[in-house]
Amino acid sequence: MVQKKVFRILIVDDDHDILELLSYNFEREGFVVKTISDSRAAVKVAVEFNPDLIVLDLMMPHPNGIEICRELRSLTRFVDTYIFFLTAKSERYYQEAALDTGGDDFIEKIMGLRALTFKVSSVLKKKIVIRKRAPELHFGDLKICRRTTSVRIGSREVVLSKPEFELLFFLAQNPHRTISADHLLRNMWGSETYMVETSVDAYISSLQNKIGYNLIEKRGFDSYRFS
Repeated sequence: MVQKKVFRILIVDDDHDILELLSYNFEREGFVVKTISDSRAAVKVAVEFNPDLIVLDLMMPHPNGIEICRELRSLTRFVDTYIFFLTAKSERYYQEAALDTGGDDFIEKIMGLRALTFKVSSVLKKKIVIRKRAPELHFGDLKICRRTTSVRIGSREVVLSKPEFELLFFLAQNPHRTISADHLLRNMWGSETYMVETSVDAYISSLQNKIGYNLIEKRGFDSYRFS
């Protein structure tokens, strides 16, 4: 009998209530969890614990989450480890700083704790890719640039709305993978979204009209695949 891998999660946050809540939620999902409130010891504990995924609070006393992420990414063993930022800051500046430093996703504390739990389960258990730090994706003459949220086909620029771009970027990171509308909505916009599955159809139809050919195939009633 093949034994299932038990995934390990390290949470670094100076808010003890957040640590307790996240630890409870992740342990319910079957993860082994380590929490730490002293950011100065974060890298040392990460090396000892060897987590599969790290959750970092952005705004902590020195070192803050950005500094910790930068140091972790400088170590070979953490080059590909998932790092998710959790923060009360919603400004785009902080989001870009987190992703450019090596963070894979940026989740706001106010609405995002359940979304964070869902995303962690998606990437570790279902092997869905969420790596927003990737600056660009290339498929033939198609170029998808995260930093500028722009899309080019050869020399032609395609102007997409923010939801259209996010759908394309997410599906393009998971090529040939069939993903349900529910997983798309919850992994991109969180579990508290008011959007409905028909919105996904509308956004995909619009972006494919703008691009000029069908990049995304609908599978069954409510699933999609980037081909």
